[in-house]
Amino acid sequence: MINVAICDDDVATTGKLETMLQEIAKRNFIQEETEVFWDGKRLVKAIETGACFDIVFLDIEMGKEDGITVARRIRETDKSVLIVYVTSHESYMQESFEVRPFRFLVKPVGEERLEACFREAYEEISSNDSYFRYNYQRLSHKVLIRDILYFESNRRKIYIVTEKEELELYGKLNEIEESLKESKAAFLRVHQSFLVNYKHVDGIGYDFVVMDNGKRISISEDRRKQISEEYCAMEDTFYVGR
Repeated sequence: MINVAICDDDVATTGKLETMLQEIAKRNFIQEETEVFWDGKRLVKAIETGACFDIVFLDIEMGKEDGITVARRIRETDKSVLIVYVTSHESYMQESFEVRPFRFLVKPVGEERLEACFREAYEEISSNDSYFRYNYQRLSHKVLIRDILYFESNRRKIYIVTEKEELELYGKLNEIEESLKESKAAFLRVHQSFLVNYKHVDGIGYDFVVMDNGKRISISEDRRKQISEEYCAMEDTFYVGR
């Protein structure tokens, strides 16, 4: 089941998007449930009080609170929801990058573009539900890949850091990096001792990345050019649809 939120202060737009999404989901044999909001504050309040959405289609130009401000507030509570901006003006795109939008759709939104976006979002959500599995102290363990901020290697021990806990195992970071290539999750080897989840990178500098928990991790000198190129390539996965 994919839970979708549509937030736009234009009733005609929300109605059209909701109808198209229902038809697209049915065509692709995907179960989806959509909730419509005509006010960004109501959407934020719903998320803050426990509502869980996989995808949010968010208008940038709304009345009292614009979509960029709404997205910032959403990210304070939910760092993994896929945010798709729906806009009439491409000029807002650069300003909105800080909340890591999944895609941009330009109004009027055509069904073909919406379907491509929805299917890619579904694949992203499905891949992020995969687990990293490992053994430690004679027990089998698993952790959702989407919850992993980064792996840290210290001698023979590997630490798995999530927002809520720190797990450990014995192993080699090279082997973990290789095993994660089988999943669709994007990890960056910024340092010999660190493997970070791109989805949890809040920003990047010349020689460091900042994770969304505030942790600052150095990029080793020999990896700076490669990491910069890989990060930019990942950032460029959005598109504008007409």
